[in-house]
Amino acid sequence: MKVILNFVKGNLGMKTMQIDFSMENIKKCLCMKCAVQIESKCVKDKEKIMLLIKNQDLDSPMMMGPDRVPGLYCSTDKAVCKDIDTKKVCKCIECPIWNEKSLEEGTPSRYFCKNGKAK
Repeated sequence: MKVILNFVKGNLGMKTMQIDFSMENIKKCLCMKCAVQIESKCVKDKEKIMLLIKNQDLDSPMMMGPDRVPGLYCSTDKAVCKDIDTKKVCKCIECPIWNEKSLEEGTPSRYFCKNGKAK
């Protein structure tokens, strides 16, 4: 699954960025270590499912879809889990994907789990 993000950067015109929903990016993503969702029962349940899928070597996109992965919200959209605590400080600015894709220039620039994917 590929998500295209568009935004205007100064006078350079339209810039297009891609954030792939991929195992590589899931591994880079810091959402599962983020204080915002570290205490979420829903997230913990999804982590168990992800571990089961990894252990069974089931790497199909259907098995690791956005609804099953508690992270990579900059690519997918808001968190499915409603018991996250967005009053806590997020790790977005520490994330390798955030830095690689210059997500500080998009909208929203943080708390993708609450505000939706970057545009």
